[in-house]
Amino acid sequence: LPSRSSEGRTMGGGCQRLLVAGDRSHCGKSTISLGILASLLDAGYSPKDIAYIKPSTQCVAATLTARFCESNGVDYVHIGPVVFYRGFTRQFLDGEHGTSDDLVGKCARAVDKVSAGKRFVVIDGVGYPSVGSIVGCSSADIAVRCGARVLIVGKQGVGDAVDSFNLCAAYFESRGIPVVGAIFNKLATKGAPIRARPCEPVALLHPLTEVCPRPSLAGLYSIDKCSVYIKRYFARNRPHQGVYGLIPAQDGLASLAPEETCGFTFKHPDPEGLVLRVEGMSEDERAAVDLVRELFQTHVDIRSIIDDVKAREVDSNIVTGVHALRALAARPLSALRAPGSTIAALVGLTWNLSMLILGRSVAFIRSRLASQERTLHSTLRQTS
Repeated sequence: LPSRSSEGRTMGGGCQRLLVAGDRSHCGKSTISLGILASLLDAGYSPKDIAYIKPSTQCVAATLTARFCESNGVDYVHIGPVVFYRGFTRQFLDGEHGTSDDLVGKCARAVDKVSAGKRFVVIDGVGYPSVGSIVGCSSADIAVRCGARVLIVGKQGVGDAVDSFNLCAAYFESRGIPVVGAIFNKLATKGAPIRARPCEPVALLHPLTEVCPRPSLAGLYSIDKCSVYIKRYFARNRPHQGVYGLIPAQDGLASLAPEETCGFTFKHPDPEGLVLRVEGMSEDERAAVDLVRELFQTHVDIRSIIDDVKAREVDSNIVTGVHALRALAARPLSALRAPGSTIAALVGLTWNLSMLILGRSVAFIRSRLASQERTLHSTLRQTS
């Protein structure tokens, strides 16, 4: 029994939606999105099965992710309907550009359109999670309306990496949005020097180069050491979320830096809502994509990402259903004008809640049976 949200999205329609968020701007969200798309193709997905969209953006350049999609026959929208160009927020606060619901609605409809007939859609977030909140169109607002799950791109280190993840995850979780886990990006390889941060003791730093000269300290930030402690933290404190990979920094991807720092604009480049196309990849860009693909094959568990996104579908559908009902409650006249939408939202929410309760009950029963089986085996070993 599918239902429809206030934007017409079919809940339970089989298309998995993953929003890639980051703990800051320029952390590699678009590159991680590219890696996920390439990995989906390697996992057997057809180019027609997947899509990529950046529904709100600060960047209007043609990114490598868009050129990858163009070259591989993957549907994409690299410049969505909402562009935070210079002066946009002030214009919004002055009463231009409609309401927050109008902006999020445009993004949701764009996601719906590119998702038609797809199995998996990658939604590229903008900046850090609360970017756009001043106009009510942050990545969290879009994730709620679109029924997306969230993957967070984290930074190197351990303490700062986990603390930043928790801050970002809390922003989404406060809205009930399922955060499936994280990929930590740009970690140092073993023994690589680390640049000093202002808060580190001066005694530990070389006075001229500001690079830690002690291999023991540098080793603490290596990917191997960070992996052990990050995974240990998640196992203890966030057992239902995955550490899907820790990716080492690569000099060969330095050319992708402009992808994350492209210039701002003073207007939307596509005010008529036409589909902007880009050129295919150059040979150097193909080499960069091959490197990203290799990094994902070596360091990222794409199968677990796919499985966990699918497993959390009911959770995100409930969030979207609750939002739809709240929107109808806030505008009761619209509910009276469209009783079918109200009934559909109620039926869909009830259905998804029932599936959630059933799923949790089955999981609990399995857990209890497994525990009893372990106890029985232990007792038999002791008696024998």
